[in-house]
Amino acid sequence: MEKLSVIVFVLSFYPIVNAGSGSHSLWVLATYITGETPFPEFTVVVMLDDIQVAYYDSNDKQPVYRGQHIKDKTEDEEAQDGDYLFGIMYQGMKERSFELKHNFNLTDGVQVQQRWTGCEMVDNGEPALFMFKNIFNGIFKDYAIYYNITHITYDAGKMLQGWDEMAQAYQRTVLENVYLPMCIKSLKRFLKREKNIVMGKVPPRLRLIKKEVSGGFQVSCLAFGFYPRHINLTLLRDGQPVAEQELTGGEVLPSGDGNYQLRKSLKVSTEELKKRHNYTCTASHLSLDNKLDVSWESGAERVHLSTLSVLLVLLMIVILLGIFICVKRRRSNTASQTKLANVDANVSEEINLSSDSET
Repeated sequence: MEKLSVIVFVLSFYPIVNAGSGSHSLWVLATYITGETPFPEFTVVVMLDDIQVAYYDSNDKQPVYRGQHIKDKTEDEEAQDGDYLFGIMYQGMKERSFELKHNFNLTDGVQVQQRWTGCEMVDNGEPALFMFKNIFNGIFKDYAIYYNITHITYDAGKMLQGWDEMAQAYQRTVLENVYLPMCIKSLKRFLKREKNIVMGKVPPRLRLIKKEVSGGFQVSCLAFGFYPRHINLTLLRDGQPVAEQELTGGEVLPSGDGNYQLRKSLKVSTEELKKRHNYTCTASHLSLDNKLDVSWESGAERVHLSTLSVLLVLLMIVILLGIFICVKRRRSNTASQTKLANVDANVSEEINLSSDSET
């Protein structure tokens, strides 16, 4: 499955979405490249929710699926569907790329056309969404289709002439009767095969991290070790959500162990730090029955530190006083013992002298 990561760098700007609790999605991320590159002309990565499950390229022309192959009729049907769908995409993107290059008079260099298409299904097995979106050279938006069963939206973009009503009607007919049923069927098939992975739930661990930076403090909410990737992480100030434009971060990232992490940070100035604000990190996730909360009160921490400093000073004074008293008592005891020794010596000497006189 090493090939599954070949074109991730090209598609990294695409958000892989999931409708939330009780839904699953299947997304096909395709790239068509013209020009000299070390990559195949056409590549496809298939994602079940946020798990890579298949790969295809124009060199091998053979879908590679996650895990071991079991040769049976189901797999044959799956391979046929994959060959059919990927073949249509390959030809369609090749033709579209030719149109775009001709329209913009592009002859030299590398040109990249990308397509993001797929479907979402709610928990009862009913389709919820189909989407079809094209991007050219990673910058220019080409045409797109959004279909949520009740209505359909076309966005022809501004690159080439848009579709007329007849073309839109044709696209809707093909979508409803070919692409959407095929996508939902493939989604159910992948979901059955990978249910132990995609159905798993790992609760997040939550930390509120504060560190000193230039001009104040940085307060960070960190949620890590959770699966699936969908999570709501909010930083509250005195019970009110901090505006997103004040925060940095906010991107869900893989942890390297199959789970995910998310960090949101807020810079708090020295002046603001002096005020008594309560900062709370709160997270909600599919694996949790209740929200997770971690809090910190600014200003109060400085009071606590001052109180602790006073207590430490008092403790040092007590210790030093105790040492002084112990040393003084030890010296006093030593002097007393010396006096007693001298008295004993004098008495002994007098006794000896008295004995000598009687003799």
